[in-house]
Amino acid sequence: MSTTTDFQKITEQISVPTNLVDAAITQGIQAAAPRRKQNRRRITIGLAVAVLLLGAAITPATIQAGGIVPAFTQLLDQDGAKTHNFDPTMNMLLGNLYNQGLYDKVSVPAQKVGNVQVQPIGTLSTAGVVAVLIDYTGPGMQPDQLRRQTEQVDQVSGQHIIDTESNFGKVALGHYRQVIAFYTQGTTPVQAINLQLGKVNGTQQTLAFKQLPVTQRPLQETAINQQSTVKAIHGGKITGRLTTIQQAPEALVVNYTLAFSQAGLSARWLENYSEAAWISEATVYDGQKNLGLLELGSGGQFLRTKTNAGQVTSQFQSIFAKSYGSLGDQHSLKDAPADAVVKFRLEIPGRRPNRQQVGTFTVPVRQLLTK
Repeated sequence: MSTTTDFQKITEQISVPTNLVDAAITQGIQAAAPRRKQNRRRITIGLAVAVLLLGAAITPATIQAGGIVPAFTQLLDQDGAKTHNFDPTMNMLLGNLYNQGLYDKVSVPAQKVGNVQVQPIGTLSTAGVVAVLIDYTGPGMQPDQLRRQTEQVDQVSGQHIIDTESNFGKVALGHYRQVIAFYTQGTTPVQAINLQLGKVNGTQQTLAFKQLPVTQRPLQETAINQQSTVKAIHGGKITGRLTTIQQAPEALVVNYTLAFSQAGLSARWLENYSEAAWISEATVYDGQKNLGLLELGSGGQFLRTKTNAGQVTSQFQSIFAKSYGSLGDQHSLKDAPADAVVKFRLEIPGRRPNRQQVGTFTVPVRQLLTK
């Protein structure tokens, strides 16, 4: 499957104050408040705060406010006053995109569009996220055309791709860098991707890069095996179980199941309960003190379902960055108090527009830190 993104059409754009960085931070926070209500299998974009938007007169800098701004200069629109959002959770997961050392080097011949060379230089795969880094160099670069470019990514194995994100940055005169990232589904590692770039540098030319290798970073798996049961509004009891958490230094993949009897359920509610269950909220607590939410990447990814003697069991997963907080005050999970816990809330479809809570699973933060 593939996802094509045209950023001129779909990216969010908000005005940037021309003087004060603080004002830009405040506006970014207000414009991208986290959305807690998601539709089934919908990916949350702009989860906590916008990537900081710096006016042309402001010296480029790396400033953390709910997302790590790439250390290279953010690409501005032609009027120098706006730029698009890059999912801040992607920033959390991938870190400093300017640091090529984060990526596994790929040896792919450059392709030319006019006087511009286009070349993928690295790929990265961490818990639930894959990214590719691309360089654009040459005297014919037109920065205002970068946003009009389209990107299509396919996994060579045919696995599902969720929510392709992209961002550009200026590295030097005539040198721009792009990161394209996407969330993955399931536990099978991504081995290679095919990449297609359209409308490159304002032309009608399309470039294709085939079989870009991707190496999965080792993931640490922690068994949790907590469960909670609730009487559903339709049918009988439903049991949710948090089974395992796979993790890398940057992110968590939360694996969970839902089990119930299909007796007495209409076809509609059988489908609802089989294919929709969300862990899209994870709150960090120090005792009774709420320290904030983990940054959500994607919540409620349906993986598979099976039925045995009328008993239905479905598997799901959610992806979180190892960062928590609120209103732009973000902290690494490794810096949380020693006895802090994370409470993962499991929900299922309820009476519209509300969801029904199955239960909350409490996991000590120390179990969520890679060893």
